Amino acid sequence: MIAALITGLALAAADPCAPVQSAAAADPGAAAVYRGVADAEAQAGSRETAVLAYRSAAALDPTDHASRAALERFCRAGSGVDPFQAGLAKMDAGDLRGAVADFRAARGRVGVDEPSVALLEGICHYELGEGREAEPLLRAAERSPEHADLARFYLGLLALREGASSRAAALFDAASASAAIAPVASDLARVARTRGPWALTLVASSGFDSNVNLAPPGAPPARASDGLYALGATGLVRPWGADGPYLRAQGFLDKQYRLDAYDVSGGDLAGGWQLQGTRWSGLAEYDFAYRTFGGSPFLSSHRLLASAWTLVGDVTLGASYLARFESYADGFSPFSGTVQAAEVRASFGVGARARLALAYGAAWDGARLSILSYVEHGPRVELRVVASRGVRLGADVATTFRGYDAFDPTLGARRRDTYLDAAGLVEWDLAPRWTAQLALRGRRALSSVAGFEYTKVVPTAGLAYTFSP
Repeated sequence: MIAALITGLALAAADPCAPVQSAAAADPGAAAVYRGVADAEAQAGSRETAVLAYRSAAALDPTDHASRAALERFCRAGSGVDPFQAGLAKMDAGDLRGAVADFRAARGRVGVDEPSVALLEGICHYELGEGREAEPLLRAAERSPEHADLARFYLGLLALREGASSRAAALFDAASASAAIAPVASDLARVARTRGPWALTLVASSGFDSNVNLAPPGAPPARASDGLYALGATGLVRPWGADGPYLRAQGFLDKQYRLDAYDVSGGDLAGGWQLQGTRWSGLAEYDFAYRTFGGSPFLSSHRLLASAWTLVGDVTLGASYLARFESYADGFSPFSGTVQAAEVRASFGVGARARLALAYGAAWDGARLSILSYVEHGPRVELRVVASRGVRLGADVATTFRGYDAFDPTLGARRRDTYLDAAGLVEWDLAPRWTAQLALRGRRALSSVAGFEYTKVVPTAGLAYTFSP
C-alpha cells in the first residue's frame, strides 16, 4: 500500500503535465533558486531533474509564470523513452520484475537521482520476496536524508519477515520520524515487539456490565448490573520466530464486584506450528482450556484448529476450521459435546490507514441433549484504523442466526435466536511497552422464546504491558 502511494507521488512529481499544488507558505526566494537549478538542468539535458525543480519553483511561488511555461513545454514535448520513468510506470502497474530491469538500466545515467532509484528498486525486490537483493539497495537509499525514513520502514519489514523482531522494532521506531508513515510504522513497531522468541503480556481492566444475568426486559428474573474487573496474562514462546513451532499459555480472571456467582476464571495451554511464505501463511494448533464459573469447576475442552490465508493483490483471503470437544461439570453436563466451526474471510485496505474485513462463519454444537444442540451462521464486519502515531481504532459488527435441532417440550417451542453484536476499541501506545485500552461491547439477543431475549452493554478501560527481548 505504501509502495503504491510513494510510486504515485513520484510519478506525479516527475510528470510535467500533473497539476502543481501550491506550498503551504509561499517563498519567492527559494522558488528563484529552484528555477535557476531547473534552467541549468534543462540546458544539460536532465529532463527529470529539471521538471522536479520547475514544479518546486511553481509550488513555492504562485506568480512564477516562467516555471509554469517551462512545464507546459515539457508536457507538450512528451516524455520520450526514459528507463527511470518506464520503471515508475511499470511499478505503478504492478509489473515489478519489469520495473527492476528498468531501474537497473537507469543507474548511472546523467540526471538520475541514484537514491530514488535505489529506494524504488529495493521496494520492488521486497515485494517480490527477494530480501537479499532488496537490503543493499534500501541501505543505499537510507544514506539519503530525503529517503531515510521510508528506507528504514522497508528495512524493518525485511527484518520482521526474517524474524529479527528487535531490529525490526528499532527500524520502525526510527521510521516514525516521518509524519506520513508514523501511524503505520509505530503500529508495526508494537507488533514486532511481540514477534520475538518469547513475549509476555499482562492486562488489567475494569468496567461495568449492564445485564450480568442476561435477564429479559420486563420479566423475571430482574436484571442485575454490576461493576467488574479483569486480570489476564498471555505468554508466547516461538524459538524459531514466527515461522515454526510455538507454545502459548493464557490465564484470566473476570470478577464481578458484588455478584460473585457470575465470576469466571480459567486458563489455556496451546501449541502449534505456523508456516509463512511470501504471500501465504498457515497454522495448525491444539488447545486445552479449563474454566470455572462462580468459583466452581465448569468446563474443560480440547480444541483442534487449522487456518490458512493468502494475499491476492491487496486482498487477504483466509479460511479456518476448528473442532472443540467440550466436557461440562455436573449440573451442566447436558451441554457436553462437540462444537465444529468454520469461517471464510477477506480483508483489504481502505485508504492508507484503514483495513476492512468481511467474514462469514458457521458452527454446529452437537450437545449431549438434543434440545441444546444448534446450528448457527452469520456475517461479521471488522474495521481497523491507524488514526495517528500510536493510536488505533477498531469496530466490529456481527449478526448470528441460531436454530436449535429439536423441539423443547418444557418451553413448548423449538428455539430460534438472532444475536446482534457490536464492539468498539481504542488503543493508545503510552510508551513502547505500555498500551491503554478503551472498549465497548454490546449485544441484543432476539428469540422465538421471550425469556431468552436480552440486551447487554459492557464498557471497559484497561492497561496492558508487554515483556519481550
